[in-house]
Amino acid sequence: MQDFTTLPKVTVTRDTSVPAAAIWKVLSDLPALADWAPGIDAADVTSETISGIGATRAVTTAQFGVILHEVTHWVENQHFAYVTADSGPFSRTFTSYEVSENAVSVTLSFEVKPGAMEVEQAQAVLNKGLTATLQALELRARMAMA
Repeated sequence: MQDFTTLPKVTVTRDTSVPAAAIWKVLSDLPALADWAPGIDAADVTSETISGIGATRAVTTAQFGVILHEVTHWVENQHFAYVTADSGPFSRTFTSYEVSENAVSVTLSFEVKPGAMEVEQAQAVLNKGLTATLQALELRARMAMA
């Protein structure tokens, strides 16, 4: 497994009154990502496994084209993480979601391709995008409960 601990990262946490189970249900439905996440045009599971460690999905975005996610960590109802390679200005990323009773958080560690952008610029862009993602996740979970 690749070491992502030394890479720059961005962490965003959203406090929520939505039950953790409702957040997890939306978050862990890998092929449904395009139904709620901003900037995602399609998400297709590309492995026989549709969830859990080893599941893979191809995520299509207008900005970066197809990005492949490979799930590397999975703790049912609590946590999952995936790695990507070659997604837009990033040569690799590690994205980790944590769900608790009162909050959901996402941490994205990244390596910027040489000359693509400065680390601080990437952190600002990622912070904005991850904040919007968590807002959309909470809204989708609220709608599913209604």
